[in-house]
Amino acid sequence: MTRPAWDNSRMTSSSPPASLHESFDVTRAAAAYRQSGRVQILDALTPPCAERVLACLESEVPWQLHFNDGAKTYDLMQDQVRSVPEANRVLLLDAINAKAETRFQYLFNNFPMTDAYEAGRLRELYIMRVLELLNSAPFLDIARRLTGCPEIGLVDAQATLYRSGHFLTCHDDDVHGKGRIAAYVLNFTREWRADWGGVLHFLGADDQVVEGYVPRFNALNVFRVPQRHAVSYVAPFTRAGRYSISGWLRAP
Repeated sequence: MTRPAWDNSRMTSSSPPASLHESFDVTRAAAAYRQSGRVQILDALTPPCAERVLACLESEVPWQLHFNDGAKTYDLMQDQVRSVPEANRVLLLDAINAKAETRFQYLFNNFPMTDAYEAGRLRELYIMRVLELLNSAPFLDIARRLTGCPEIGLVDAQATLYRSGHFLTCHDDDVHGKGRIAAYVLNFTREWRADWGGVLHFLGADDQVVEGYVPRFNALNVFRVPQRHAVSYVAPFTRAGRYSISGWLRAP
């Protein structure tokens, strides 16, 4: 992937700067990462930045339904989803759920931030300021120190929204040629409960859950690639949305 020219000129005086919280302790995070290959960092961004990100995710992002059939990816804009007859939507969801029983499968809403930024689309969205922050020299230096990997040179991103019935089955993110060194998830979900699903589970070789991260507002999860993980099925009774920005720390 060619690194785009990061441009923060669209920042307005009414928008808070996208910046890390003053309590962000990379030394402590690096120690935890070295021990287990993963770490959750609370209060990652400044409060005004985190609040503005959530507002953007809730009301400004053009979400699309994102799912796969084997290696092939499908994206349907919301008006396309609404135009599909109810009976066909049921059949589609039944087919997706059936495939999830035996192979890698996912279903959630997303917005491909890096792809849109490279194409010059919707760069005015506030979440794009976060993408610029993640690719700034200071943050890339933090990423290298946290992971102990000096070759990290770029960070890609997508916004995600999990609702009832959404999930991501077990995988390890190790795709040849992608240069993925670590994965990350920036959470922007309030008052989420573990029994609603949507938990980031880390799995051992015997498929036992060795650790799980429940979504917490303004928390940054970073974990080494490869590492087996999944996002648990969001329960039918869950009304809230699970909002995040996620992607990989990569060697360019």
